[in-house]
Amino acid sequence: MTELLISDFITGLMIFVRISAMFLFAPLFSNSAIPNLVRFALALIITYILFFNVETYPFTENDQLIFIILFGIKEVLVGITMGFVLSIVFQGISFAGLLVGRDMGLAMSSMFDPVTGDDGNIIATLLSMAAMIVFILINGHQFIIESLSYSFKVIPLGAFKVTEGVMNLIIKFSGSIFILALKISAPIMVAFFLIHLASGIIARVSPSFQVFFVLLPLKIGLGIFLLAIVTPLYIYLFRTLMYQYEDKLLEIVKMIGN
Repeated sequence: MTELLISDFITGLMIFVRISAMFLFAPLFSNSAIPNLVRFALALIITYILFFNVETYPFTENDQLIFIILFGIKEVLVGITMGFVLSIVFQGISFAGLLVGRDMGLAMSSMFDPVTGDDGNIIATLLSMAAMIVFILINGHQFIIESLSYSFKVIPLGAFKVTEGVMNLIIKFSGSIFILALKISAPIMVAFFLIHLASGIIARVSPSFQVFFVLLPLKIGLGIFLLAIVTPLYIYLFRTLMYQYEDKLLEIVKMIGN
């Protein structure tokens, strides 16, 4: 009877560890605006819901504490990996905003980004907040909970293995942050490249013309105008990217489970 109670306790603890680790990196749940107590309570509630569908940890009296700690570290790695995959989209969007803001001349206008928890320019913060709104509208927060439930079916407790396939997927997804940023910022960056090219030609043809005094307000005004035009396209793009990375999350979960 005692072994059964200890097994149940360790099982619930490991479920809680995986959920908490994912909440540290998953979009919305990792937001600093959510108090730690609320995040802890939510993880505890989800643990209780999932507990009855998870295979019990096979505890014996001969089990040493070091093995239980290693067991917990595996669950932390599973949660971090899952949360990281979903956060890639938001990191790419924030990086794209940094690129656009730099070309607009807003690189020095630092502003706290409540989504990523870092300091960025105004454009990066606006794009991150827009992406978070889209994420909530497509029920991304519900998908996070569903993916956790699915992960316990595919990856039993303590079954995490660092294989070559898993490492290759993580590296591939990490590199896609820069690709996403370039795809998102490409239309505006091309427009600014043409402006810089035109200003260089004007400065060459008419050296007395004060190009830099005209260029800065022109870039800010044009940047705001272009953002207003491409915003509907960005909203559709954010939605498509999030659906894609939800599929990629399931892909890496299956890879870890194999």
